[in-house]
Amino acid sequence: MPQPSVRPHVVVLLTEVTSTPRDDHSLINRHYGTAFTDAERDLICTATPAEITAAIAQRELENEWVRETNEIHKALFDLVTKYIDQLPEGALCSNIYAHMTDEDYAECDRLARIVAARNGFDYPAEDEDS
Repeated sequence: MPQPSVRPHVVVLLTEVTSTPRDDHSLINRHYGTAFTDAERDLICTATPAEITAAIAQRELENEWVRETNEIHKALFDLVTKYIDQLPEGALCSNIYAHMTDEDYAECDRLARIVAARNGFDYPAEDEDS
C-alpha cells in the first residue's frame, strides 16, 4: 500500500514544535514546554516538505482562530463595560441587560454564545415555550 504524501500524525507533531530558542539547541520542545520523546524527534526529522507546508498552514489557522477569539472576547467586554460604566456609584451590575438597547442585547447574546462555544462552556438556552 502506498504511503500517503502527508502523514497527519507528523503534521500534528510539527505544529507543536516551538519556534522559541532554548538553551540546549540539541533538544526541540513543544510550544507548551515539554520535550519530545526520542521517537517523536526521529519522526519529526523524517518530515517531508509537504508535511512542513501543511503544519505551517495549520499553525496559521490556529493563530487566526486565537486572534478572532481574542477580538470576540474584547468586543463582549467592551459592550458589557459600556453599560456597567453607566451604573451609579455603588450599584450592582446584576441586571445590566435590562438597560441595554435591543441591538446591544442581541449582540451581547451573540458574542456570549460564541465565547461559550469557543471555551467549551454550555450557554444557557432560553426556554422556547415561554
